[in-house]
Amino acid sequence: MQTILWKTESYGGKPFHLARHSIPAGTHLGIHRHDFDEAFWVESGEGLHRTAQGEVELAPGDAVCIRADDAHGFRAGPRGLRLVNVSFPQAVGQRLATACTAAWPWRTGGPPRQRRLAPAAIGRLHGWVAELIQPGVGNADLDAFLLDLTRLMARDELPGVPHRFANGCVAFAAPRQLLGGTVTLALLCGCGAAHLNRLCRRWHGCTASEQVARLRLDWASRELRLTARPVADIAAASGMPHLGHFYRRFRGRFDATPKAWRDAAWNLFGTATDTRS
Repeated sequence: MQTILWKTESYGGKPFHLARHSIPAGTHLGIHRHDFDEAFWVESGEGLHRTAQGEVELAPGDAVCIRADDAHGFRAGPRGLRLVNVSFPQAVGQRLATACTAAWPWRTGGPPRQRRLAPAAIGRLHGWVAELIQPGVGNADLDAFLLDLTRLMARDELPGVPHRFANGCVAFAAPRQLLGGTVTLALLCGCGAAHLNRLCRRWHGCTASEQVARLRLDWASRELRLTARPVADIAAASGMPHLGHFYRRFRGRFDATPKAWRDAAWNLFGTATDTRS
């Protein structure tokens, strides 16, 4: 088995190695190890991540944290697989882990940490890539990136919640998925309707239908504060096209109308509010 060493991976005196890899369709990358930690996320395509614990599907938005000495490899699917990879010395992770305790995604034990991130989180990582390729970046920049990635990997996650259920809920909160309802959520979570209801009741104290509504409303709340899209457009894109129903559910969850919710955020920054209702 090949072992990749940090001394051959690092370059230019930087404390990390950053690369984008395009793996052609059907290509197998053999199992290998390395003496450093790394993180990668999927930009496009699909494939399988091969680890000592078995094969795990990879899709756009999946982020994975690989520890030093983890054995892993890849098999690209029919559309190929494009990844962004950030590698860094194990000593960096050991230092930061003391500040993150159990949240540190490179902690020992179990399979490599994998989570499907929302599109906004992936966009945030792409912003970090733009920062990290600049000349003069150093240890402080790497630390900031790793701590932010740690936060994204742990966000909204309950201790002990099954990863596939948590990842499925994150994947559902994307515009193309929000229209699908409980059937789509069950598919993303890899379970049937009855099991999905049990998971939602155990971990969120609600039915699967209520969980779908919460995910739709949470997405709509972010769109209201981050964009100037009309409320009607956001309601329809969230899967709640009936405005009266959307307003009632939104007020029930956030104790504010959609317009008041938007205005509160825009007024905070002293910006002229959007007058569209």
